[in-house]
Amino acid sequence: MENKNRLNSMVRFIREYVGRHPCYSLPDLTAALKRTFALSQPEAEKLAKLADHELAQAKLGLAAIELNVTFNCNLTCEYCFIHCKSPEERMSFATAKKAIDLLMDKAIFSNVVITLIGGEPLLEFGLIKEIVPYALRRAKEKNLAITWALTTNGTLLNEEMLRFFSQNHINILLSIDGGQETHDRYRRTRNGEGTWQKIANLIPLIKKYQPWLGARMTVSKEAINTMRQDFHQIVQLGINQLIIAPAQGAEPWHLEQIERYGKNMVKILEDYHNYQRQGKALFIEEFEKDDRERLGWGCRAGSTSLAIAPNGDISPCSKLLGLTDKAGRYIVGNVHTGLDAKKLAPFQNAISRQPGHCRNCSRPCAGGCYAVNFEQTGDHFTPPLENCLFWVVGQETKRMSRWMRFC
Repeated sequence: MENKNRLNSMVRFIREYVGRHPCYSLPDLTAALKRTFALSQPEAEKLAKLADHELAQAKLGLAAIELNVTFNCNLTCEYCFIHCKSPEERMSFATAKKAIDLLMDKAIFSNVVITLIGGEPLLEFGLIKEIVPYALRRAKEKNLAITWALTTNGTLLNEEMLRFFSQNHINILLSIDGGQETHDRYRRTRNGEGTWQKIANLIPLIKKYQPWLGARMTVSKEAINTMRQDFHQIVQLGINQLIIAPAQGAEPWHLEQIERYGKNMVKILEDYHNYQRQGKALFIEEFEKDDRERLGWGCRAGSTSLAIAPNGDISPCSKLLGLTDKAGRYIVGNVHTGLDAKKLAPFQNAISRQPGHCRNCSRPCAGGCYAVNFEQTGDHFTPPLENCLFWVVGQETKRMSRWMRFC
């Protein structure tokens, strides 16, 4: 994961550098790469030459794709980023093959990432069993390695699936919002039944096949006051790695809600370090990152990563595909009819779309989520106020985390 993030950061840096310096020279780009990423001279020269060649050829370079194998789901979570779910929206194997071919033909690194997502991807386990061997075969032809990821609500998992995922090194990320009361508030079946107990009962079996288990804890506005308890209950289930994030969408968070969220994140941070001192196998990346790390403006979506809808439509990311507004979805082609790479230019050089007030900000951020930005401001590259506030929460907790390591 660290190497993948570093490579994506390098690609973003190169594109931003070229955008700022259209008359750049190879020695200048080499020096900038060497200085920014602490590369050796030969490493920096090789990367600069490769980048210059790719830019000159106007090729799309990919490191990852997100395969939305279905937009259907067996749960009815109100805050899901897929706003209009449909049982009919299922990916065919022909579409999946075209998407994989696109990644393999445009890969710019020796390791590519394929994320299986939805909806609920396990509804299409049969398709996944076809996708994996095909992707591995194509990767072998291209002398590439694949890192797999799968995001699931976990309710459909069984031993056959877990055995298949383990054999093919596909890492599962569970969606768990906290303890039973918090989780079952939103994560219910179509019959209105809660799903927490079913997932809790499955975790020992899951860990038999994937001992190091990650989860995403989405914090709704209604769950702010129980964040700390929810964190503890997730850890007690046996989760080892955790992503904690607010449920953001079209409806903004109020300042008072973000303040309470921030205070509870500090409490969770304290508990996190106490767990680690006790020898607990636990890792939260957001607490471990260096807040001085240069992130650039914009994420990898549309730059080194693309998302494929069940019908083959191509967009910078899956969250954009989940929007109802056509402009927000930002479709740049279809795997069956072709991709218009020119439409991705704003995402490949996102720094050129940075709002003026953000350029002079004392707390420079990465620009927020493109989907949330569009829902709240009508523009993919203009972050709402809440992004700034959540960014401050993240920066301050990281700063405190560094200090707590020595206490």
